[in-house]
Amino acid sequence: MEGHGGKSDMRDKGGLTVQALWLALASLMSMSVGIVTSMVLSRLLDQTEYGTYRQVIYVYYTLLMVFSLGLPKAYSYFLARMPLSEGRAAVRKLNLLFICLASAFSALLFFGAGWIAQLLGNPLLEDNLRYFSVTPMLLMPVLGVENILTVYGMSEKVVLYTFISRSFTILCTVLSVVFVGATASVAVCGFVLSSAATCAVGLRLSYLPFRGTVQKASGLGFEDIFRFSWPVFTSGIYGFVISSASQFFVSRYFGVGDFAVFANGYHELPFAGMIFSATSSVLLPKFSKMSREGVPSAGFMDLWKSVVFKSLAIIWPLSVFSCIFADDIICFMYGDAYAASADLFRIVTLVSLVRIVPGSAIMLALGKGREFSRAHLFTAVALVSLDALCVRYFPSLTGIAFISTFTTCMCIIIIMRVIVRSLGASLADIMPWNDVLKMFVAALAAGACSFFAVLVIGLTHHLANVAIGFILFMPLYFLAAHLSGVDYSSLSAPVVSYLRKNFRK
Repeated sequence: MEGHGGKSDMRDKGGLTVQALWLALASLMSMSVGIVTSMVLSRLLDQTEYGTYRQVIYVYYTLLMVFSLGLPKAYSYFLARMPLSEGRAAVRKLNLLFICLASAFSALLFFGAGWIAQLLGNPLLEDNLRYFSVTPMLLMPVLGVENILTVYGMSEKVVLYTFISRSFTILCTVLSVVFVGATASVAVCGFVLSSAATCAVGLRLSYLPFRGTVQKASGLGFEDIFRFSWPVFTSGIYGFVISSASQFFVSRYFGVGDFAVFANGYHELPFAGMIFSATSSVLLPKFSKMSREGVPSAGFMDLWKSVVFKSLAIIWPLSVFSCIFADDIICFMYGDAYAASADLFRIVTLVSLVRIVPGSAIMLALGKGREFSRAHLFTAVALVSLDALCVRYFPSLTGIAFISTFTTCMCIIIIMRVIVRSLGASLADIMPWNDVLKMFVAALAAGACSFFAVLVIGLTHHLANVAIGFILFMPLYFLAAHLSGVDYSSLSAPVVSYLRKNFRK
């Protein structure tokens, strides 16, 4: 791109695969901290206090979808299309919008705490939401850090940012509960303290790519920003309903204890979310640039198909393993008191087998934001309707989980159909069906063998079962995949090349 000066080549540094792997590592660290925090707090706090803490986090992240207005993606979309010299001004403009939105978000949490607590049926929420209300002012201005660094090929800095911020999360949240008191309020205050540290580091890194460059005013206007972000915002509203509806019905009609069981069990696989997030962050600026340069549909399909294969090569075998060993995984992570969460965990794993790569990246780049939003609207209406029927006529956590999974998969299928039509192709053109079938069969065979081997060994410790099962599963899977003709070299070759290049330096 013109005007980037000496840093123009940074965006392709190491290739898309290496950039995605850096982001995947950052996501892994982030999700690992979330899991570790949940594991520790679910043991230190009783179910009521732990459920209250999880409800506070649930309220924040679901409302964040509304108040962020789709702006984090705007960093990737616009920065990829403009000279580096205009980048700082664009980032400042977007950060200013985030500060305004964060102020409204914080005001809602503080003044609406009582109403939210009443809505979710938990009086303990009111004070805790007020303690938490400053958090949006601290975290929202740095929501775009990862996108900024990724656009300029500095994904390794995202790992550093994630490590620092998540380390503060563990230190402040968990240690506060250990040394101050085992209550939800203490955990919430610890989270707020860690958010202040995250804000300080994030603001510094936001402007790192622009050091040493002559800056000028950006041609980016607020009208351009809102024109792009509006479809993302509306889909975010519907996404808010999709992600929160099932948890709302559980919280409202099943109680705090069942909410804790549902929250620990019904969440997508961490490594799947890690890969989806990484690929989306890398693909949006890439597709945005390709669209601006008028690249034909064949170019989009080649890149899409390559990313699909690499995503499936990681997600599918691990998803099958997690589904087979769900009981041991859940009981190890949260304790035997949450054994009922295992079935919910199996149900939500089906989403990871259907969600191939994030469709938002290519749809937004192709100008299909409105269709993306409509798919989420249809899904949100279907989910709320079915959840309401479930609660009224056959109330069960399993029923809520099945409904949420079914509607999510339906949304993914609708999005895939729009993408196929937009590219003038068929589903067969953008999906490596032969490799998909081979990977699935290989994963099932390896999973069955490792599961029966663990049964024969007869250990009763959950961690030992998972560890031994995984040690047996991986070589069996790679052997079966190799014999069936699945080629993993396209996934490993860019990484090996990158390591060799940097090792020689």
